[in-house]
Amino acid sequence: MSDPSLTARYNNPKKRNLSRKNRNILIGAALVVGVGGAAYMGFSNYEALSFQDVGFAIDSPTQAQATISVEYNAKDRVQCDVRALNESKAVVGFKTLLMDPGERTGVIKETVTVDLHTDNKAVTAGVEACYVVPQNFAG
Repeated sequence: MSDPSLTARYNNPKKRNLSRKNRNILIGAALVVGVGGAAYMGFSNYEALSFQDVGFAIDSPTQAQATISVEYNAKDRVQCDVRALNESKAVVGFKTLLMDPGERTGVIKETVTVDLHTDNKAVTAGVEACYVVPQNFAG
């Protein structure tokens, strides 16, 4: 039971309910805004730069080969660091590879074999990292 003095003090008016039509319109608008915002956040931060090791070969104590696969946007120049490691996981060979898309468009997928000169016998070789560099970057 409500005390009339509390109602008078806090001015508790009767609730006004939304009509079923207006409530459905508000729910639909909220869903559209939510889905649109999620799609924008997902696609605006998308950069097509992925890289992975495909294989490697140890030719001699001073030579190794690493085969890597890189996928990137044609509007970007990409630099990849390729390394060879020995048994104790120390870097014994390193090469920087600069990929320029030239006149190509869209998403480019390249598989590249890199020859590495090593200081000691390597046991593995592969890509360490790839990143986008400015168009005027000389390497």
